[in-house]
Amino acid sequence: MNSRFALASFLGCCLLMLGCAATSSLRTATRTITPELVQESVRVNQERVHSMRGEGNLAVETPEIAQSASFVIMLKKPDSLLVEIRGPFGIEIGTALLTRREFLFYNSMQNRLISGPMNPTNLGRVFRMSLTFDELLDLVAGGTFFPEDRTAPDSFTSEEERLVLTYNRGQGKRRYLIDPASLLIETIQHFDSQGKLVFEQRFKNFRAVEGTTLPFHVRMTQHRERRRVTLSYSEVSINTNAVEFNFNIPTNADRVRWQQ
Repeated sequence: MNSRFALASFLGCCLLMLGCAATSSLRTATRTITPELVQESVRVNQERVHSMRGEGNLAVETPEIAQSASFVIMLKKPDSLLVEIRGPFGIEIGTALLTRREFLFYNSMQNRLISGPMNPTNLGRVFRMSLTFDELLDLVAGGTFFPEDRTAPDSFTSEEERLVLTYNRGQGKRRYLIDPASLLIETIQHFDSQGKLVFEQRFKNFRAVEGTTLPFHVRMTQHRERRRVTLSYSEVSINTNAVEFNFNIPTNADRVRWQQ
């Protein structure tokens, strides 16, 4: 990994000398990089992950709360996610099972099961942030291009030792900051029509995991709402039989159904 970061620094210096003018390709000391090459690199890296199991620490910061806990996350692409939240001494706090159609959230402290259709409103009520199911998957498994951005960008530049793909979208724009060595996404930024940063995803501490490269530090920030979620992985495995969804609810649990 040390050689990878040394190469990243070298290529970054070369890119910096190229300036920030928009272009359809950028030339480093060793190759020519195009938006298509970046998108293909990101796509191939993501498609290597069919299932995933991760453990680590979760931190949630909002104007109302600032809490942290340990977690176990199990992902089966393209439509299943299990999240277990644990407090001190491994005490289970809650478990969430999410699919594209439904969600189940069991609060162990209250012995209450909440269920409902999958949508941004219900997902926000569970996780205290406004996000979609696909955004949650990206937060867990690392950055990828939004579906509407898998085309030619409006600009392709170099900036502060990073490649930048910019897409103008309706009332704002979206920027992807790319590591020039790995050609993977390090930051996704969403700007409103006034040019203010409103939403940001950051991916750091990349490590090789069984043939792919994954971030072990993931952070999502909603700047207007001053809300932030950070995942710090201590252990990650992919494409193994260890990904098993066990969601057991006590028969005496209080059951609530959210309709919205």
